[in-house]
Amino acid sequence: MWNHTSTPDRHQALTCGRRCSPPVHSWRHHAHNNHVLHGYTPLALRRRPMTGQKGVSVRRALALLGIAAAALLGTSAPASAEVSPITSSGSSTAIAPAESPGSPQGHIFDPNGLVTGDTSDIEQAISTLEAETDYTMYFAIVDRFSNPSSGFDWASEFASANDLGSEAVILYVGVDQLDFGLNTDSAFPLGDGALRDIETQSIAPNLDSGQYGQAAISAADSIRQELTGAGTTSGGAGGGELVTGAAVGTVFLFVGGFIVVVALIILFVVLSARRKKKKGQQATEAEQKAQLQQLAQRAAGELVRVDNLVNSADQEVSFAEAQFGPEPVAEYRAAVADAREQLRRAFGVQGQYLDTEPEPLPAQMQMNEAILGFVNLAEQRVAEQAARFEKLRDMERNAPELLRQVRGELDRLEGQMQGAESQLTALRARYSPQALSTVDDSTSHARELLALARTETQNADSGLREGRTGPAAVDIGDAQLALSQVTSVLGSIGAAASDLENAEQLIRQEIGELEAGLARSTQLVQQASLQPDVAAAAAAAQATAQEAIARARSGSASAADPLRTLGGLREADEALDAAIASLLQEHERLAGLRRQLDVALAQARSAVTGGLQFIDARRGAVESEPRARIQQAETELRTAEQLAATQPEEAMQRAKSAISLAERATEQARSQVQMQRSGYEQSWGVSSGSNSNSSFNSGLLGGILGGLISNSGSSSRSSWGGGSSWGGGSGRRSGGGSSGFRSSGGFRSSGGGFRSSGGGRRR
Repeated sequence: MWNHTSTPDRHQALTCGRRCSPPVHSWRHHAHNNHVLHGYTPLALRRRPMTGQKGVSVRRALALLGIAAAALLGTSAPASAEVSPITSSGSSTAIAPAESPGSPQGHIFDPNGLVTGDTSDIEQAISTLEAETDYTMYFAIVDRFSNPSSGFDWASEFASANDLGSEAVILYVGVDQLDFGLNTDSAFPLGDGALRDIETQSIAPNLDSGQYGQAAISAADSIRQELTGAGTTSGGAGGGELVTGAAVGTVFLFVGGFIVVVALIILFVVLSARRKKKKGQQATEAEQKAQLQQLAQRAAGELVRVDNLVNSADQEVSFAEAQFGPEPVAEYRAAVADAREQLRRAFGVQGQYLDTEPEPLPAQMQMNEAILGFVNLAEQRVAEQAARFEKLRDMERNAPELLRQVRGELDRLEGQMQGAESQLTALRARYSPQALSTVDDSTSHARELLALARTETQNADSGLREGRTGPAAVDIGDAQLALSQVTSVLGSIGAAASDLENAEQLIRQEIGELEAGLARSTQLVQQASLQPDVAAAAAAAQATAQEAIARARSGSASAADPLRTLGGLREADEALDAAIASLLQEHERLAGLRRQLDVALAQARSAVTGGLQFIDARRGAVESEPRARIQQAETELRTAEQLAATQPEEAMQRAKSAISLAERATEQARSQVQMQRSGYEQSWGVSSGSNSNSSFNSGLLGGILGGLISNSGSSSRSSWGGGSSWGGGSGRRSGGGSSGFRSSGGFRSSGGGFRSSGGGRRR
């Protein structure tokens, strides 16, 4: 502890500037209202949006940014001067008056005006602490403590005298005594370690530099950060940093200006993006409206046009019925009725489109497209029937000539009937009924159609003579249809005969292909040991192919139905092709497996040979298990080599087993040899150098380790570490005179600065 001389400017008051001291509030009021901030509005409340506020307009955002920029740029650095550390002055020492615990103003007890210029900042930091936690802080700074003289006890009396509750933390500072600390209730949530860290890292450096107000601000911020984990918001220096008032102002000025610039840039980018997006939306909407207008005009025009067309078709049906009779017109009348139904639906959709409350653009587009769909369907139905009746009218105008052509075609087809019947009789004699099932009744059906055509021709002739040209045209059309069917039926007989003859030639070709496939598949099966499913599929395909070949070569079955025989051969060929593809894939798989097997066998031989050589060379130190394992590995290797040609998969498993067993045996043998070497060195007191290795190897070659390992009765030195003093009492000593680290004591400054008398203590 040291004293100093009091001078008039010893505790120079800091200029308040634009700050104002908070109003004085009694503690009793504060103790019952922990979150009342003594005239200051919490930052959290300032940031809270007003009830019902949905957002901020662009103009308001620009105004707020301008105000923020003006406030930041117009705020000068704090005008407070730094308070220099108190220095000792030798013999001319003036003892400052001691202070007893008194009543604070707000949260500060400063009877000597040591932190007058920092009062508002301190109160702001404490207000932030109260707003974010359930705790508060009081700052008591005096020249010397009195009644009691201990700073910690003085703070306890201060709490009792002012009726402070368990939520109050007291930061006490005795400037002349160089004594400070934190006084908290026993129920305060921060641990002693955290309180000591705040004292040493946030408070002591500021006190040593004479910044008493900053020490209080840092204490409040650090307590808040420990309780909430939040960052510093009051502007105080945290984490032990010493920031003067001017530096704080400069930092705020720079950071504030930077934030304003960045905010303006972001605002400009956002507004530009919004304008571009709005322009794009407007352009898209305008284009969609133009498309809708065009589509709506088209739909309305088509609806009117087709409605007129259907009305005309309705009248046309009446005329056609009078001209051609009711039977030919029945289909036309049904088509007109269906067209009217489609138009009714189209008009219904148009009514929805023309409602006073329009639908969204996509819905309006869909409505007009639906109108066009109904209209097109109605027009298609009417147009088909109109074209048919237009053809009838053409036939009516040319009825005499058409009737003459129909009679000529009828005579020609009747002349072909005898040849068709003869050809069908020959086919029946050569092929089975199944082979001729599609043409067996062709001639009888053709004669029925010829009779119908003859009748329609006679009716048309009568109609023309009587002047009924419309019905005559219909009869001529029916006769033409019957004759076209006769032509198709007679042609099917010749096509069937040609197909059956070609099938006999194709059967011989298909048999040759099947036999080649059988030979290929048999070769593939014999060349490798196949998986059961692949082998079974190949055998089934081969059996099917052989049966199809045998059936085709039997003259009776093949000749009776060559098309069926050809179909069976082709099915067998497809199955055999699939089996051959599977066999080829299996061969490729086996080839890859054999390549892997060659590598595995080489690895197994190397592992087994190496293990045998290692164990044989050190047999005196190797026990039975490694020897048994290496013999198993050798057996597995021989089995793998024997199965490699016929069963590669099994051989691969045996090779892997041989590798695993050999590696395990070698590792066990190596471990046993190492254990024997260690026991040898410990038993005989040999260092781990080249001489010991030479002696141990000589023992192995001579077989003398057997006695060394098993004999435990003649010499106590043969036990492994039982009576050995290896490293027991001969450890190295430190060359220094100290045998351990010593603590230099409590929290003290080597330069005579402030000492904490709190240290995490509780009242």
